Amino acid sequence: MEHKGTQRLDTPRLVLRRFVPEDLESFYQHCLSDSQVWRWTSYPRVEELWEAQSKAGLFTPNWFAAYERPDRYSWAIAEKPEGPAIGRVFGMHPNDRAQEVELAYELGQAFWGQGYMTEAVRAVLRFFFEDVGFFRVHANHADQNPASGRVMQKCGMRYEGIMRKACVCNGGRFDQVNYALLREEYGKES
Repeated sequence: MEHKGTQRLDTPRLVLRRFVPEDLESFYQHCLSDSQVWRWTSYPRVEELWEAQSKAGLFTPNWFAAYERPDRYSWAIAEKPEGPAIGRVFGMHPNDRAQEVELAYELGQAFWGQGYMTEAVRAVLRFFFEDVGFFRVHANHADQNPASGRVMQKCGMRYEGIMRKACVCNGGRFDQVNYALLREEYGKES
């Protein structure tokens, strides 16, 4: 494995890039302030723009400084050519020994149902397997949020089972539905 940090990734319709301070307002508008997006996340409720930093710990100097770590994977999702941040994809808890990483994502409600998240996740999976060299990428979703699971399925991730009431997010406690993709399976997903 060779960690490469958050590199710019281009898809036909999207740019996945590092967040910049100017993304705060757009990300707040599309994700942080939308109750339908927020309910599936675990950061504190953000009522005002400035609370993204004080309550959720996002867009702070330390948050941006984490990009200096080679194992930091946090992409802003923007429409081409260089639109504002409408969501994010991130790799959490990279484990070098197991060569695995957990994938998580969120997207502004105005962009749901357009295939954007599937497009973004496919680009990140390609990067994780082909460029970084992870062996396994896993993700999970609340059983009451099946749209998130459809993204995983469309990207070739395989169902691994349910952990009862293990998903605790702002919307409550739910069964956690688990998916993963192994390096040997990558690229074979129809």
